Amino acid sequence: MCSTRISPINIALLSCLSFSTIAFADDEQNKDSTLFIGDVIEVHGQSNGAKDVQLVGSVDVVNRDQLQNEHVNITVDLFTKIPGVYFSRFNQGVVSTDVAMRGFNGEGSMPHTKLLIDGIPSNLHVGLGEMDALFPMEVESIEVVKGNQDARYGLHNLAGNINMTSRRDDAKEVEFLAGSFDTYEAQGYFGDVNNGFSQHYFIGVRDTKGYRDHSALEKHTFSGKWFYQPSNNTELGVIARYFDYEADAPGYLTEQEAHRDSTQSADYAQNDSGDKQTRHLSMHLDHAFDPVWQLSVKSYIQQFDRHRYLQYTASSAQQERLEKDRQYGAVATLSATFSPIWLLSMGLDYQAQDNSNERFVTVKKVRQKQFRNWDFDYNNYGGFTQLQYRGERLLISGGLRFDGFSGDLFDGISEQYKTINDEGITLQPKFNVLYEMTDRLNLFANYGVSFQAPTGSKAYINEQSSGFDFSKNYGFETGAKWQLFDWLNTRLSVWQQDAKDELTPKTDGSGGFENIGETKRKGWDLALSADINTQWSGFASYTRQEAKLVEPGEAKIAQKGNWLLGVPEFTATAGIIYRPVNKLKVSLFGHFQGDYYVSNVIQDKQYGDYKLVDLAFDYDLGWGNAGLRINNLFDSYSDYVYLVGDETIHSPTDGRAINFSVSYRF
Repeated sequence: MCSTRISPINIALLSCLSFSTIAFADDEQNKDSTLFIGDVIEVHGQSNGAKDVQLVGSVDVVNRDQLQNEHVNITVDLFTKIPGVYFSRFNQGVVSTDVAMRGFNGEGSMPHTKLLIDGIPSNLHVGLGEMDALFPMEVESIEVVKGNQDARYGLHNLAGNINMTSRRDDAKEVEFLAGSFDTYEAQGYFGDVNNGFSQHYFIGVRDTKGYRDHSALEKHTFSGKWFYQPSNNTELGVIARYFDYEADAPGYLTEQEAHRDSTQSADYAQNDSGDKQTRHLSMHLDHAFDPVWQLSVKSYIQQFDRHRYLQYTASSAQQERLEKDRQYGAVATLSATFSPIWLLSMGLDYQAQDNSNERFVTVKKVRQKQFRNWDFDYNNYGGFTQLQYRGERLLISGGLRFDGFSGDLFDGISEQYKTINDEGITLQPKFNVLYEMTDRLNLFANYGVSFQAPTGSKAYINEQSSGFDFSKNYGFETGAKWQLFDWLNTRLSVWQQDAKDELTPKTDGSGGFENIGETKRKGWDLALSADINTQWSGFASYTRQEAKLVEPGEAKIAQKGNWLLGVPEFTATAGIIYRPVNKLKVSLFGHFQGDYYVSNVIQDKQYGDYKLVDLAFDYDLGWGNAGLRINNLFDSYSDYVYLVGDETIHSPTDGRAINFSVSYRF
């Protein structure tokens, strides 16, 4: 059910009193800009941890009641209810979908969104978020911060960040599902909280033949979490997770083929497939020294492996790609609550990577020639300090973020060593302000600077190669949150982000970058949430945006004013939840996206718009839940489109699917 009384879509300030740290209170939520989609529930754990300053701007939270009955092949599909986000649905096996926001594209070409799972950085080196190890039943909540006003994170935090929190409640349940395309799924959660010690286990399995031919996938995950409180001031915890995912890839079709039969796979792609694994171990400490000073420390070691075979067109060669990201690091935050008015928050983090990246030309998975062989270290260190003042009606916070890099790369093909492109310390000031005009109307604004650093081989230089300057993004947002009625909350904001030396990967497969010049992204967001009575509730949002090349330079003057590729003109969400009787819930959800261009240069046609509607019925059996879900209710056609040379290639998305699930609570 959509957030009760508080402000599901309210708009202005509290973003992060450590999502996993507080029981949100209705009166406090009326003082912030956070949009809640779903019931506001107490989140367990970390009560002694460091406190974050309250962010002002577009902060959205989806809670477990809106997630636990979802059933998805890829975890990113849990984001479809969140305002202002959109997706690039490649649908090519282990590389399936990426999420984007604020006028950036989801092509994976420009890292712009920081992903954290239980506070641990979870982006691959190239910036793609790896979240598929989380099944819906294990997710407690998802927090999305849009904009560049958040000083907590540096690397990949160009347009915003996503913080996913896994469950740590006292509950036991299992669920089984069967559905279209020979889809079967089983999930089980066991959580026990007793006398200062808690243990939590999750297991998930999903198997499907897929909507398109040659698109079968199978994934398994297991996690364990153990937390211990030796005293009222201290909590220690360990999280371990293993995940395995295997999938076939149906390939890309021509536009005519895709519209003629969206379920077919490309003939040339019959040998395309892949697998990926995640192995994760993290340790968590929260300690309150006294009522003023609190500390949180997280350390981790994890590995993301990807191995896949792919071929883009019938005329291109098949490739084998192997990527291993070995990551380790630590994140520490210290806060001081000097009074109810003043809060100081400081942090340091070190994120290290020891990676390898290999590519081969293959024929039916048989290696012919190696054309990439990188072995590299990529280390990011950073920190921040923020000071917050919160008076009776005014909130002001300001902070400064810094980041630096170290590392080296060995290119096994050219047998050359390179060192990191060292820009020195990159400074990023941040500022947030909120003023409560009345008990129902808040005005807010924020400003921030974030940066884009190159990845891959172009993050390194030697005597034969020059480096790139880091691209700085300067962004602001201003808006208002207004509770029009007791049951209706709204949030309206206007935003803009400018960059002068934006980088984009070359399309020749070399792993290189090029500078596309000065860009401008701007738009406005409208979101609302209604909790009318015990029977009716709902939410809706609409984001209008544009992303353009303002000054590409004399060599590319013809591109001046062009739209950046892969950015839809609008995105929208809508949801209606109806409870005709106490035990039955009927939910109708819609997610909509506008057209986008597939090139910064060729802009004679747009692609990619869609209108997807889902219908769900959930009945409370007392001992569990029975669910019937129809995805893509109207069997609407949509596809992902990419430009290769002068030809577009198309990957249709799933048609109508029906599934039935039953859960049992112990």
